[in-house]
Amino acid sequence: MLLELGRLDGRTVAVTGATSGIGYFIAEQLAALGAEIIVVARSEERSRHAISLLPHSGAHRFLEMDLADVDSVRRAGEELRDTPQLDGVVMNAGLIAAPKSFEEGPFGVELTVGTNFLSHVELLRLALPSLERSSGGARVVSMGSMLTQRIPFDPNNWLSQESYRPRAAYAMSKHATEILGFELSRALRARNSSVTSIVAHPGGAIDVLTADRPGIHTRPGIVRAAARVLRPAFSSIVQGKDSAAASAVAAIAAIDLPTGEVYIGPRSNAAGPPMITEPVATSRDPELGRLLWTETERILGAPIIT
Repeated sequence: MLLELGRLDGRTVAVTGATSGIGYFIAEQLAALGAEIIVVARSEERSRHAISLLPHSGAHRFLEMDLADVDSVRRAGEELRDTPQLDGVVMNAGLIAAPKSFEEGPFGVELTVGTNFLSHVELLRLALPSLERSSGGARVVSMGSMLTQRIPFDPNNWLSQESYRPRAAYAMSKHATEILGFELSRALRARNSSVTSIVAHPGGAIDVLTADRPGIHTRPGIVRAAARVLRPAFSSIVQGKDSAAASAVAAIAAIDLPTGEVYIGPRSNAAGPPMITEPVATSRDPELGRLLWTETERILGAPIIT
């Protein structure tokens, strides 16, 4: 079932990593629906430029955050906590290419999982009080990945405790994101919270098929011409980053979402309009959810929900 989107006029949504790639197009599409966007990113200059391209550019603002810097994450989380209105958070930013060899990152753990997963949980932990003040019911979107279907979750090595492989480290960061996103959904429902946790994945996305935006993404003319030829042939297996943004946008804006653990992804898994679909079994496993929740709180040194 394809999802119907509602207007977001008067709603405020924070999007991490909204200065490039899928994150920019998430912000652009949410702004087109009327949302006021908080662009959460490292560079003020790049953020100001991205904001200038968004629909209703005067309505949006920049919030500085570096996911690799715990203090920066906490400052951003505290600012979101004190924001008068916050109706959604899309946790999109992160490392795509893990380092070739093990590197320690935020919270003293492997860099990719620390950056992509733990830093976002810390941001959300601090921002939750503001989300719970939303009069219309806020939504939290955790961004998973198709890679979870190819590399299984390893509870004994999710932090590269035993061995390190770059692709596996990235996969573990996305498994952890999905598992905790669903556990958060269960925890919020158990306390009758007005906040909803939704997990989404973008499918497959490549630059060749991505729409041009000056200063964000620009293709040479020959590449644009090639894309027009390639798009119909590859439309079921890959898409542009502008199309890949649709799953996260639907997670924020879809009307009449079912109650429970909702997973949104492209219709053909890799590409296509967003719809409610199924994650890998480990992502919805309550036992793994509780295990990861406990481990995450131990590493962060604080409860996720207070």
